[in-house]
Amino acid sequence: MTPSGWTFGVLIVFTMFGFGFGNWLARIPAVRDHLGASTLQMSIIGLVLATGSVIGLVIAGRTVTWLGPRRTIYYGALGQALFMPLGATLLWFGFAAPGMLALAVFGFFFSTSDVAMNVSGAAAERALGKPRMPLLHGGYSLGGVSAMGVGALAETFKVPVPIHLGIVFAVIVVGILFAIQRIPRVEPAAPAGEPLVVTTNTGPIQLLATPAVEAVKQRPASYNPWRDPRIIVIGLLAMSMGLTEGTATDWLPLALADHRGFSNPAAALALGVFFVAMLSTRAAGSWLLGRFGRVWILRASAVVAGSSIVLLNVVPFPWASYVFAALWGIGSALGFPIGVSAAADDPEKAVRGVATVSAITYAAFLVGPMAIGFLGEHFGLLRAFLPIAVFLIFVIFAAGAAREPGRKAGSGATG
Repeated sequence: MTPSGWTFGVLIVFTMFGFGFGNWLARIPAVRDHLGASTLQMSIIGLVLATGSVIGLVIAGRTVTWLGPRRTIYYGALGQALFMPLGATLLWFGFAAPGMLALAVFGFFFSTSDVAMNVSGAAAERALGKPRMPLLHGGYSLGGVSAMGVGALAETFKVPVPIHLGIVFAVIVVGILFAIQRIPRVEPAAPAGEPLVVTTNTGPIQLLATPAVEAVKQRPASYNPWRDPRIIVIGLLAMSMGLTEGTATDWLPLALADHRGFSNPAAALALGVFFVAMLSTRAAGSWLLGRFGRVWILRASAVVAGSSIVLLNVVPFPWASYVFAALWGIGSALGFPIGVSAAADDPEKAVRGVATVSAITYAAFLVGPMAIGFLGEHFGLLRAFLPIAVFLIFVIFAAGAAREPGRKAGSGATG
């Protein structure tokens, strides 16, 4: 097994977890209709799930350090496969309180697994010596988009939500069992100066004796990432870009329907354009980062995303909205993957660094939609998007915190 095989295994994990959560999102309207729930009641269900996720993120650094990324992914997949179908079933049959509790536990397992797969992906990226986090996050997005198609088929054939999700998560467990055969268990520290050997179920991987690998051999010292200014700035960078992505996902179709006169299918198509643009950019992200570096890409992404949001407010033509949706997707695609890679630059501190950056970013996903909705209620959704530009201006000025180790300030494209 090679580092590329390790990367492939983590890619499957990203795709499977995106596919699982996406299927839940695709069936939320069916759950609402079956229960006759109000928008507020469905928001409470979502908030409970998000609360479980935040709890998982807060302690994910210690959890992944204790179990290791591979075992955390495995147990996380089993927990998701148990508690998502259980929660959906309880809700489906009217047991609201225990159903929401099960969804909160699902959220805990989901967010913990999310940190573990990002830590393993960042380690595989270091072992490979090439940027791969954009590709891995592209796998997550692909899983989510694929889930929308599966959810639409389930709606068409009127498959009950508990049966649908039970089948989906059974498939996910099979996929994860296949994937973790390629994810290594890091062995005890090797003697100084010798290559580090990590073991997978299909054989050992010997990593080159680089400074990053040498750091892996050492046990993590006492370290609090919440007191590390660089990690906090990287977390705020990732949060700003995550807020930009999440705003489009949550509100773009409704904004176009309300303020540009789009029909529901036409507004949904604009969101599809956003997702395709984001997926395409993540697919090209490894090459872009290798050529231009994180700092240049972050700044360019912020300019592209911010310009698209401003122009969406200014230019009223329907065709232009599709163009700006595509630019918004391009600008949003690489921020969070870059943040994860930057948080994992020091292998000795990678687990807790990634957990902290993830916690800060997901806080934006939790609070951001509510804040945009509040502003939209008073000023209209399109205008409610404009404050995001402030966060993107911060990205332009603070992007240097994410610079790759050894890369000189001011270095741009490489030949």
